[in-house]
Amino acid sequence: MNKITVEISPKTIIFTIGLIIGLIVAWKIRIILIALGISVILMSGFAPLVDWLVKNKVNKTLAVAVTYLLAIGALGLLLFAIIPPLIEQTRLFVIHTPILLGQLSDYLAVFGISSISTESVTQILSGRINDILGNTLGLILGVFTGFLTFVSIAVFSFYLLLEREKIKENLFIFFPHLPKAETIRLAHGIESKLGAWVRGEIILMSLVGFATWVGLSLLRIEFALPLAVIAGLLEAIAVIGPILAAVPAIIVVLASGSGLLVVLGVVALYILIQQVENYFLVPQIMKETVGLSPLVTILALLIGGSLFGIVGAAISVPTAAALQVVIFHLRDGYIKSS
Repeated sequence: MNKITVEISPKTIIFTIGLIIGLIVAWKIRIILIALGISVILMSGFAPLVDWLVKNKVNKTLAVAVTYLLAIGALGLLLFAIIPPLIEQTRLFVIHTPILLGQLSDYLAVFGISSISTESVTQILSGRINDILGNTLGLILGVFTGFLTFVSIAVFSFYLLLEREKIKENLFIFFPHLPKAETIRLAHGIESKLGAWVRGEIILMSLVGFATWVGLSLLRIEFALPLAVIAGLLEAIAVIGPILAAVPAIIVVLASGSGLLVVLGVVALYILIQQVENYFLVPQIMKETVGLSPLVTILALLIGGSLFGIVGAAISVPTAAALQVVIFHLRDGYIKSS
């Protein structure tokens, strides 16, 4: 019987150990890596405007600053349009809660379900106060961490915009087997794809916002425009964005004292928009703007969501687009060498 001997070189062992350690470290700092990835995506989205300003004789640092000021100004206007009416509607919702509970009790009584009293709801909420207070510290820390992450992403993307040409020129350090010009071309390709994804997202956000505005207007819901803006912004949160956007809309409907049919109509509207977005708009628009097939887009969303939750789903499509550029580049290089 012949014995099969397998020899493993020291280089292979060192490479394997290094790869395992690298994966462990990457997992430990995954939040930082995700923040850096989002920064690269933002940089790619802002790059065309910065390049246009530079071509028109604007200093590069000033061009980046102007781009950021425009983005911050647009975000500020959106928040100014959204927050005041939502605060007012939330206040009205709290005031109308006893009336709403009475309406719900009357409706449930038709089906033989025991009524809901304001006192019973108050007792339930009182019993949960300790739990709510216990989670307050965690909530505050979570908000603070999220704010720091947001600031870090803004700072990262700012300096990436300033230094992106130098970064591209130095990428060949990580790809020593590729000529410097080829490495720069690869970086340009990835940046172009990510920029196309950002433009696709803007189209998606606009379509979702417009569809929400039309639907809410047809249902004669108050503050249809700010609610539509919220829906458009939350479209950036893949898969569950439209569901989250439904919460303030439902609060507005309940606060206005509308009937159950109107509430169900609003819920149905947001579910319909979510389904159309996930299975039609996202795949088709990403196909046209980024060049990803609908199947790849859906798979990327599912895989990203399974591995990293909401954030993973949000960055899955641009990550797939960047990987597509790398894979096509390697394929073309292999064909040329053959």
